[in-house]
Amino acid sequence: MLDDRTRLDFPPSGAAELPLLFAPRVLRCTAAGPGGHPLTVLIDTGTDPSAIDLGLARRLGLRLGDFALGSDATSDGVPFTETVLPWLRLGDLHLRELYLLAVDLGHAPFKLDLVLGYNVLSQLTLTIDYAGRRLRLCHPDLDPPAPGPGGAVLPLRFFEHFPALEGASLLAATGRGATAALHPCLALPLLTIDTGSNGALTLSADLAARAGLCRTDDQPPARGHGFASGSSVLQGVAPGLRLGAFELREVGLDAPEGRGGDLGRAGRANLGNGVLARFDRVTLDYRRALCVLEPGDTIFGS
Repeated sequence: MLDDRTRLDFPPSGAAELPLLFAPRVLRCTAAGPGGHPLTVLIDTGTDPSAIDLGLARRLGLRLGDFALGSDATSDGVPFTETVLPWLRLGDLHLRELYLLAVDLGHAPFKLDLVLGYNVLSQLTLTIDYAGRRLRLCHPDLDPPAPGPGGAVLPLRFFEHFPALEGASLLAATGRGATAALHPCLALPLLTIDTGSNGALTLSADLAARAGLCRTDDQPPARGHGFASGSSVLQGVAPGLRLGAFELREVGLDAPEGRGGDLGRAGRANLGNGVLARFDRVTLDYRRALCVLEPGDTIFGS
C-alpha cells in the first residue's frame, strides 16, 4: 500500500477561487496537471479518497499498484489500484503528491478525469457559490463566512469521512397546494452531504419503503449512474424536507433498486445538489465541523 502524503500549498491570500461547471448539476472545475491538457475535476464530498481515471493514469505513466475490489454508490465490485499524481493546480491552489485510487471512470455520464474527495477536502474549507457559479477553496485557518440574513450554521457530523447533518426529517402534507401544512413523517437521523450527486435526496431501500417510494406500472424505474457502475432507481417526490430551521417543499426522492454499494446499506440518506443548489451558498468547514447555509430565492420551492 502507498502512504497518503497529499499536500496542499495555498496562495498568500489563503484562498483560491474557480469557476463552477454546474452541468449536469454536479460540482466540476478545470485544473492543470501533468500531460499538458486541461483536466476536468469533480469536487465530491461523497468520495474517500480521491480518484483518477485509470486510462488517464496509464497515459500519464503513473506508477500503479496491485488491483483490488472496492465500492461505489451502488456496487461492491469496482476494480481499483493506488497511485500518486505529482502535482495538480486548481487556480492558485497547488496539490502535491496527490494520493489517488485509479478507477475506470468511463461509465460516468459526464466528462471526468479526476475526483477530489476527503483526503483533499478535509484539508480546506469549501464554499460552493451556487448562485454565482463559483468555488472557493480556503485554508482551514481562515474563518468560514458568516451566514447572511436568514442563513444558518449547522454542526457537521462525519459518517465514514462523509460530512453529514443530524436531525433532518421528511415531511408529509395535510391539505393541498401551497397552503398545505407540513409535519414530520420519517426521521433521517444522519443525512450525508454528497456534492457528487445530481439527485435531491437518495434513500436506501429500507428508508425508501418507509417513505412510500415503490415501483408503479405507470412510472418505470429510471437509470442512475455511479463512477464505475449503474443501477435502476425508483423516483418520487416528498412533500417536504426539514433541514435545521429550513422546510423545503417538493423534494425529489430516488432509491437504487440494487442492494450493493454504499447506498445499498440500511439507513442511508444522501443529500445531493438537487437540494443543496436551492441555497445560494453552502460552506463546509471540515476542521471546525460546521456547515453554513445561505438560502436563495428557490429555497422553499423546487
